[in-house]
Amino acid sequence: MFRPILIIILCCYGSVVLAEEVKGLYESTVAIADQSEKSKREGIKVALSNVLVKLTGNSLMVTSSEVNPLLQNAEVYVDALSFQDLSRDSLLLSDPDVDAEVGLNVNFSKIAIDQLVRQMQLPVLPSNRPKFLFWIIKDDSALGREFLGEEALNNEIQSSGDGEIVQNIDAIMANRGIPYILPTYDLQDQLALTIDEAWSLDADLIDLASQRYITDGWIALRFYRASSGDIRGAWLYQAAGSRQSGDFAVQKGSLWIESQMDGLLNGLTSSFSYLPRINSNALLLKVNGIDSYEDYRRVFGQLEKLDLVKSAELFSVQGPQVIVSVAAEGGAELLHQALQRSEYFRSTTGEWRKDSQYLIFDWLVK
Repeated sequence: MFRPILIIILCCYGSVVLAEEVKGLYESTVAIADQSEKSKREGIKVALSNVLVKLTGNSLMVTSSEVNPLLQNAEVYVDALSFQDLSRDSLLLSDPDVDAEVGLNVNFSKIAIDQLVRQMQLPVLPSNRPKFLFWIIKDDSALGREFLGEEALNNEIQSSGDGEIVQNIDAIMANRGIPYILPTYDLQDQLALTIDEAWSLDADLIDLASQRYITDGWIALRFYRASSGDIRGAWLYQAAGSRQSGDFAVQKGSLWIESQMDGLLNGLTSSFSYLPRINSNALLLKVNGIDSYEDYRRVFGQLEKLDLVKSAELFSVQGPQVIVSVAAEGGAELLHQALQRSEYFRSTTGEWRKDSQYLIFDWLVK
């Protein structure tokens, strides 16, 4: 039984953001040269590295001197593995130097990996993840400026190279386990945000145009190819109440999308990650609208699905309101975000403040 030491009200404005419960966080498929033991061992190391990036939300974690030795012993964390035939186009995290169509699918032990992350005190990006809106703007010397969207992802303009760019972004987001959507670029989008306004990375206008989409933040990426063949561009994102921007210039032939997205996503996910703690503070969560035992049971079921919730115990019942003592890693703010993004809970009033006293949410499912 956790002793409640803090009572906090967590509230949000407007509509509930529906986060996605991301699957496959403990598995990875990588390209290997052949099915030899040597190739398999190397593939398992790469797969574990990919899984740790997905779980932590930060690619820099696997380059640390503390984590790197663990990758050399990656096989001890394996639950199951299998080989599969993969085309070059389907290899999401393939090494360009690997000339093969063999894929190694590795499933790691959730218990073992979670214990590893806790022991190493690595950040955790919960599986109930935020969703982002992605604006992509290209400036072509012949065709001018244009938005890239679903038609590029669906190969309709593959010959221009735009399809490959959008597909690479799609693969990177999938490999990171980060949900995203592309704007529809319909008349409403065109009226809200012109191509020139998007190209200028006008944050206020992009934010206004993004509000029709129910997401936790947005990313704007613009780029063009110089006469030398080099790629130059800039990016801007808004999430968790802050904005960050950067620009880049990369040489012709380099994997510029991968290099730029890597650092961008490291920063973007940091606001939604938490550091696991051995001693978690117990918070009191009030849930209104509990009309039956089935509601009561489902409330605890949904809380147990949240990665950062280590335990949830009944504190008291007051009519249609139950009070739950929740032991949550990462603190009250991340618990607030997780509940706010759930389709089952809705914050009652206002916006969460650090000086508030309660977590109060309505139960939405009837």
